[in-house]
Amino acid sequence: MPTPRGWLVVAAGVGLWVTSSALGADALASLGFGLLALVVISVLVVRMGKHDVSVTRTITPQRAQAGRPVTVGLHLHNKGRGSAPLLLLEDRAGSDLSSRARFAVRGIEARGARSISYELRPPKRGRYQAGPLQITITDPFGVARLTSSGSETSEFLAFPRTERLILPKDAGSRRTITASARRQPTGNQGEDFYTLREYAEGDDLRRIHWPATAKRDRYMIRQEETPWHARATILLDDRTGAYTAAGWERAVEVAASMCDLYHRSGYAFRLTPSIGHGVPSGRGAEHLHRCLDVLATIEPSEATSGMDPLLKRLSAIESHSSIEGVLITVIGAASVEQAHALTRTARRFKMVVAVAVPAAGSGPRDTAAAEAVATLLRRAGVKSLVLKPGASLATAWAALWSVWGAPGEQTGGDPWALKQERV
Repeated sequence: MPTPRGWLVVAAGVGLWVTSSALGADALASLGFGLLALVVISVLVVRMGKHDVSVTRTITPQRAQAGRPVTVGLHLHNKGRGSAPLLLLEDRAGSDLSSRARFAVRGIEARGARSISYELRPPKRGRYQAGPLQITITDPFGVARLTSSGSETSEFLAFPRTERLILPKDAGSRRTITASARRQPTGNQGEDFYTLREYAEGDDLRRIHWPATAKRDRYMIRQEETPWHARATILLDDRTGAYTAAGWERAVEVAASMCDLYHRSGYAFRLTPSIGHGVPSGRGAEHLHRCLDVLATIEPSEATSGMDPLLKRLSAIESHSSIEGVLITVIGAASVEQAHALTRTARRFKMVVAVAVPAAGSGPRDTAAAEAVATLLRRAGVKSLVLKPGASLATAWAALWSVWGAPGEQTGGDPWALKQERV
């Protein structure tokens, strides 16, 4: 099809031809014929060219954290026997990204290739699309063009934002919870050991495995015993109405940060919402990615039965006979009954922690209610914190463990202070 410029050239050519007939000027007729021939030839070049351009899109990384850049690469390959003329590329992104990438490629020779890239920055967690790609082929004069679709859409996930948290220590001990959980000796003697794991703050430096440290370029610790209770459960309250929109996003970020924490600490952990489907217990990078995949798209759900879903989930967790190390509960608006149900789970967990996320902009009465529930949990031995709007999770998490000091120690002391290792 001719472009708007091409139609103007056609109109000019016809006008010159008519004028030449009226005035008897053969030169104007020749000029008009030349302009019309230019448009016709350009359309034929664009439509009947021997080029065959294929496009492949790559997205790196396929999983990214919200707010971090994602690189989209477009790889063009001309499979035809003739060179491709000027290419105008427009790659559209999803409505949430509200962006378009436009490029001009000045021709591709036969069997040639070009690569271009651009960046997208997802503003929040979720599933995003890049594409479809629109290719417009034009002639050198810009009087004819042909538009086609170059590639289908490609999807990528944006994880919730996470904060790097410190692993809590047992009261009165320099060891981490992983190292102080009940253990089963492996029976290995001498230099044998059960497994290797990454160093966590508070580990005994004498257990560093230097050959593995040199190979992996990070400190690795010898795990000489099998932990029985190095398992964690992360419960996310996903009831509709428990949060505002901003509070829900903050709660998902808290759950993601907890998954990252216990992944780095070497725990086997599971993610379970109060209503929806979660991820069973596991460990390793792939397991962490599965949990983050769920958190990238999870939304609040309606209860399908008359019983409160959070109470039902806590009751199910309490009913299991196996002992675990840690229960992390991320809750919104909680009642006293739900707080009592949470305290009963301490029978099968070495430690229970509740992170309350009140509604953003909530009034003094709502904040006081959240603080009252947190105080009730603390008195029952459940470590709890109220994450106020705009507060840093990492700071509040560290402050929580500075308050829970060791028996016989003053809570005003610094339990994170470095202590002299005994040799």
